[in-house]
Amino acid sequence: MEGIRIETPNLILRNFSPSDSKDVSYYSQQPNVSYWMSDMIFLNESVALSWINRVNKNFNTTDPFIILAIEHKIDGICIGVVGVHPKAEIDDEVEILYGISDNHQSKGYGTEASKALIQWVFENTQLKSLTAIVKPDNTPSKIVIEKLGFKHVDTKMVHYDGAMCKFNYYKLYNN
Repeated sequence: MEGIRIETPNLILRNFSPSDSKDVSYYSQQPNVSYWMSDMIFLNESVALSWINRVNKNFNTTDPFIILAIEHKIDGICIGVVGVHPKAEIDDEVEILYGISDNHQSKGYGTEASKALIQWVFENTQLKSLTAIVKPDNTPSKIVIEKLGFKHVDTKMVHYDGAMCKFNYYKLYNN
C-alpha cells in the first residue's frame, strides 16, 4: 500500500494504522458523529480495526479511494477521518467525506483537513471534480462544504440507513 502524509498547520492527514482503532471506535460513537455518520459507527476496537484494514486494503490513488486519518498535531491522536472515494449510491461519482470527533468540532479542522486533501487530489490525480452529499438539516457540514467552494447543484434521494433519504448534492470542479 502506498501512503500519503499531508501536513497542515494543526493536523496530519495520513493512512490509518492499526493503533488508531481505539480512537476510531471512540469518535465514531460520539453523539454528533454517530448521528450524521450513522453508517460509520464502530462499537468496539475490533470492528474499527476491521474497517481500518478494509480501508487500507482498498486504498489507491487511481480511482481514487483515499481514506485518511486526521491526527491532531498537539494531541497526537486520531480525531477523525477525511477521504474521497467512488460512491455507488450516486453513480460512482467521487465523493468527499469527513468527520471530526465531537470534542474537536467547531475549530475548523474539518475544513482544514478537507481543503488539504482536495488540493492533493486535484494536483495528484486525473480527477476533474468532486461530489458532496449532505443531509439538508446538517448545517455544520453545509457550512464546511460551502467554505470549500462546493456549489449546490441539486437534491438527490440516496439509499442510506435502510431507507431513501433526501440529500443536498454539491459539486466542486478543478479549475
